[in-house]
Amino acid sequence: MRRSVLAGAVPVVVLLALLQGCSKPQDCPKVVPSAEDSARPVAEEETYDCTSVDATDALKQTWCEARGAFDQSSVAGDVANFGPYLKSYRQGVNDARRAETSQVSLELLDGQTEKPKESGYRAGYKRAVEELGVIEYNCDDTEKASEYKDRWCEADDAYRIAGVGSSDNPFLRGRFIDGYMAGGRVALTVPTSMEAFFSGENPEGKQPTIYKREGDDVKATEQAFYNGFDEGYKAMIASIRESINQVMQQMQVPDNMQMPEGLMPPQPGQ
Repeated sequence: MRRSVLAGAVPVVVLLALLQGCSKPQDCPKVVPSAEDSARPVAEEETYDCTSVDATDALKQTWCEARGAFDQSSVAGDVANFGPYLKSYRQGVNDARRAETSQVSLELLDGQTEKPKESGYRAGYKRAVEELGVIEYNCDDTEKASEYKDRWCEADDAYRIAGVGSSDNPFLRGRFIDGYMAGGRVALTVPTSMEAFFSGENPEGKQPTIYKREGDDVKATEQAFYNGFDEGYKAMIASIRESINQVMQQMQVPDNMQMPEGLMPPQPGQ
């Protein structure tokens, strides 16, 4: 009788200990999952019906975009590749949204074998660039020439020389080029002053060419615009100065050249 009473009291003691908690980790009983818990199904894999895409559902929209790009990619042969492809696709979109430099080269090299993560990231990043309307030109293509493209490629060269940012950041490059174009245009509209053209300085008493914000809160893309503006402005002033010098040289009369009477410039000292 005594043994049966003690046996019945043991579960009660254990229950009270669990309710009161345990003071030391080693005193706490280990919880072992039951067979029923182990048999519970895991969360279903993310999937959507892309026949109708709601733009307010970001997860569905990026999933459907990634799925369409994946099906056209070189890694579509194995459906198991879509999981890492999708994750990297979303990371590429997010980096582009924040104007970060692409983590992979934006152009796939010929003969290079691409991994699902790289392929997905590149597709997501480039999709965001296209959606934001960032203008890009292939400066090696001589068939599709235009005045704007010539100036764009000139600014692109200046961007690489200036070392403002990586060529795999189209946002920094785009803002630099915008600034370069603006700086050149402003240089053409500076109030007339020969001193400005020959010395590169602003006419005395005139306003600065551009007001630049200072401080730690200036974004990298904004700073790229200022850098581009300075480079474009200086390049245009140098071009104007060179043009003026060429005109002045052409106005000089070559030695032994006879000009019509009345057009000969006066001799020195006369």
